[in-house]
Amino acid sequence: MPKNKIIFLIRAYNESTRIRGVIESIISAWYSEILVIDDGSTDGTEVFLSDFIKNKNIHYVRHVANRGAGAALETGFSYVRSRNSDNHWKYLVTFDADGQHDIRDMELFRSAFETDPTLDVVLGSRFITKTDTNVPFFRRVILWWGMVFTSLISGVHLTDAHNGYRMMRVKVLDHIRITMDGMEYASELIDQIGSYQLHFVEVPVNIHYDEYTLGKWQRHGWPLRIAARMILKKFF
Repeated sequence: MPKNKIIFLIRAYNESTRIRGVIESIISAWYSEILVIDDGSTDGTEVFLSDFIKNKNIHYVRHVANRGAGAALETGFSYVRSRNSDNHWKYLVTFDADGQHDIRDMELFRSAFETDPTLDVVLGSRFITKTDTNVPFFRRVILWWGMVFTSLISGVHLTDAHNGYRMMRVKVLDHIRITMDGMEYASELIDQIGSYQLHFVEVPVNIHYDEYTLGKWQRHGWPLRIAARMILKKFF
């Protein structure tokens, strides 16, 4: 699997202090294709990335105002759909801008696709096996309830339903359309994987949390609010 056939989609909102390091880690692993969706940042993210943006393999799209994680993801999906007429990109990876994801785990994603050519999506999991992920107990409980909720709503049974580290064939974007702007997009994405009967597996990943990233999770919205939005979307 040639690495230049893989495009990394990074959603960024006020991540100027971290996103450079994230992009450098991807490039240092010899991946060259990166798409940054700047979701209306107000911290000068574009300025911090100005030298990267000059690279023809690093694509940059900016929302005029902050719209939310789901909206940024769909903007990225739409960009790839519209710019891939020559089918150059075969795979898309969703990768966080804050340094939580470990580029070394990409070997497991790539291996899964190389082992099973029928796969459509590979999902990262913090819980499928013991990993170095330092998930606080309270958040682990919330994530367990999120897994149960997503399983009931979508019929897709996962060990980790809200992990942002994913790899998919670009062709599945013909089916997937994210319509929910906020963090509830994660449940919507899983629901669409189930609805279109996409073939998926989970692989273990190491997610690194610190005070900064845990604080972001609280600001994005509590899981009960996210669940309520998803129920309204699906059934009403």
